[in-house]
Amino acid sequence: MGRSSRRAITRVAAVAAGAAVLAGPTVAQAQERPERVGNGVPTGQVGVQLFNYGGYLNNGGGTGTANPVTGVSEGCATSTTAACRAERLEALFAFLQRKGVTNIELFGHAGFPTSNDLAGLQAYRALMDKYGLHAGGWHGSMNEAQWDTRINAAKILGADYIGSGGVADPGINSYGAVLASAQALNRLGKRAVEAGVGPAYIHNHEQEFDRKYADDGVLKTAFDIIMDRTDPRYVVAEVDAFWSSDAFNDDTGAETAALINKYPNRVKLLHAKDGINVTQNGNNSSRAGSPRAFGTGEVDYRPIFAAAKDRVQYYHQEQDGGTLTDADTSLTNIAGTGPNVTGAVLGFPTSFPEVPAGTPAAANVVPVVLQNTGAAPLTITNITIGSDTGDAGDFQIVSQNCTAAGGGGALAPGAPWAEGPRGTCTVNVGFKPTKTNYTSVARLQITSNADNATERVLLVGRSGNQSLGGVGGTVPSVLQLSIPAGGSFGTFVPGVAATYTTALGATVTSTAGNATLTVTDPDTGAATSGRLVNGAFTLTNPLTMRAVGLGDTPLPSYTALNTDGSARVLRTWNGPVTNENLTLGFQQAVTATEPLRAGDYSKTLVFELSTTAP
Repeated sequence: MGRSSRRAITRVAAVAAGAAVLAGPTVAQAQERPERVGNGVPTGQVGVQLFNYGGYLNNGGGTGTANPVTGVSEGCATSTTAACRAERLEALFAFLQRKGVTNIELFGHAGFPTSNDLAGLQAYRALMDKYGLHAGGWHGSMNEAQWDTRINAAKILGADYIGSGGVADPGINSYGAVLASAQALNRLGKRAVEAGVGPAYIHNHEQEFDRKYADDGVLKTAFDIIMDRTDPRYVVAEVDAFWSSDAFNDDTGAETAALINKYPNRVKLLHAKDGINVTQNGNNSSRAGSPRAFGTGEVDYRPIFAAAKDRVQYYHQEQDGGTLTDADTSLTNIAGTGPNVTGAVLGFPTSFPEVPAGTPAAANVVPVVLQNTGAAPLTITNITIGSDTGDAGDFQIVSQNCTAAGGGGALAPGAPWAEGPRGTCTVNVGFKPTKTNYTSVARLQITSNADNATERVLLVGRSGNQSLGGVGGTVPSVLQLSIPAGGSFGTFVPGVAATYTTALGATVTSTAGNATLTVTDPDTGAATSGRLVNGAFTLTNPLTMRAVGLGDTPLPSYTALNTDGSARVLRTWNGPVTNENLTLGFQQAVTATEPLRAGDYSKTLVFELSTTAP
């Protein structure tokens, strides 16, 4: 930021078609890209810091020579009314979507709702959802007294991380202040994670590297001290790669890449900022670095992006003082190309209702929807529960349709790269706490063809002071159909038109959540299927039947069997049933001209009791 019987198999079907990837305006560009940006940022991980657009959102300023944002009425071009600011915000979001941006880093721009404006926050979130934007981070106040209110706001906005444009108070102006800031960050981050948002994060300028203090006898930068003295579970970093390059007097990208490599599991966000005068430095308090449109400055981002691969989750392009014209250039140059045209996993941090310890997973299930925010099909091959706090056993995947084993397929990319919405799938996760009065923190760990940094979703649940206990018994799984022998029509009389009837008794017992009784004729011959047969002779009229239960009013009609070998449904139940008696009725019509052959006419039928909810 700027300085400031037959047992049926349960089946879950899911359809996910891999769509042809259409190269959008930011995925493939005819113009030559600057060599220093390499293949850009993996699609689906490109974002912007809204600080870039503060002036435009406030009063329509900062458009540059060729404003790429369209859809703003003439009367709202520079107006500062709330309605016009909202109109410009929506037009900006539409522009970002067209450029392939899928996440934004929030800050308190003109018209941004306060943390206690619930209706305003919900409306803001709805607008982000409309344009496929996700709040990867949020620069704002880290005042501890107001932190819980900000956490609640972040949950409404769907943010993964919350932090500031620097560090927590009291800052980094002394060694004592750095230690106090680290302690404050641990407290804030723990509260944020356990509330179901995500870790707190810091953001650097040059001074975090310029200011050095002896820490346990070792001279360290303020950045290093904070990283070393904060809990990785609760505090992460957003590296501003331009200000770090300026601080290191390095335009090769090597020093910032080394910083990311030094903290491979801590740098979750990156400010992709470019500029000039990176290696000019009169003294540590007056640096010469000056931001420019991404790709038009001096910083070589190839080693930075290489170090960030599979580590950085969100890349936020920023240009202090930049225009919308600059933004168009920056977002073109940062867009993923070649191997970085990939799928990406997006799943929102998920909280579970508070329940007593001992609650089974199936009784407290919350669906976690995964989206493909990238420009190529996303294939998920495995999903597990992991935890850095030892709480993985408090969560369970109840069902999912994301992997091939779960009945899913590749998730298609959506706009702006392909027609239609993003491909999605659902993981139903149950919270089953084992301890009372405890907050469990885990993650949904996804294995896919996306960048590894996108493959984690925070899971948080809390147990109350109660614990479930009691006594009971177990009902075995039963699906039982009994049909005694019998079922004769008697004697068919030649030359006399008649309808013959007979019946079989049947008894059904099922402990399943539902059950279906079907009948199938395994004979699929064109002339014989569904008809009584006597050697080479077949009755002209089909055999019909019905299943009648006690008290059925009106009685069900006789229906013919299916002739293609498929099952005909005779009766269904929406819950368990014990020893229910049925009458399986059969009816056979014989015409006066039917050529009857001496002998037995018969048909073997297959009756099946099945369920989709064992």
